[in-house]
Amino acid sequence: MKKHARLLALALGLLWHAASQADQTIVLFRHAEKPAAGLGQLSCQGLNRALALPAVLQGKFDRPAALFAPNPGVRKKDGGVEYNYIRPLATIEPTAIRLGLPVNTDYGLDDLAGLETALGQPQYADATVFVAWEHRLVAKLAERLLSRNGADPAQVPAWQSADFDSIYIVTLHQQDGRRQASFRVEQQGLNLQSAVCPGAGA
Repeated sequence: MKKHARLLALALGLLWHAASQADQTIVLFRHAEKPAAGLGQLSCQGLNRALALPAVLQGKFDRPAALFAPNPGVRKKDGGVEYNYIRPLATIEPTAIRLGLPVNTDYGLDDLAGLETALGQPQYADATVFVAWEHRLVAKLAERLLSRNGADPAQVPAWQSADFDSIYIVTLHQQDGRRQASFRVEQQGLNLQSAVCPGAGA
């Protein structure tokens, strides 16, 4: 009986230790390529990137607990004209469909504070989360997450305007009630997608 009690205590101790050291992985990527006129839309090359992206993300990361993109109902100037800004949502949609998950679009493009609060919810404390957003705001969000969690935001590189391939990854290491952030950059490897839309000319 005492042996069983010791084994139970050991098992509970291991579970508590694992819970106290949980990691959250926040995967940040820019929308795919856009047309010259903007239009709030993807180009054919961008669509092909979006369709290829699920396999890349599934190969690199654990299954996400949630997907985020900005609210497409919030209009944004694109090429000097206001449009509904759907590029990030269109980019992440094939991944959402492949995974059978919804996309959270509760937060407007500039609402990084709201998005950051959502990412900090307890259900994501030991989960992977995918975020598709605008590139300058992706970099700013990464900087915020680092600075609020004990890391140097200066390590986040400026996102270049011609770069649609980078993935910024913020890992929040949870240990004994404290969070410590780390940062790295990976690549999708999808720069050579066709500029012809799927099925065009078929």
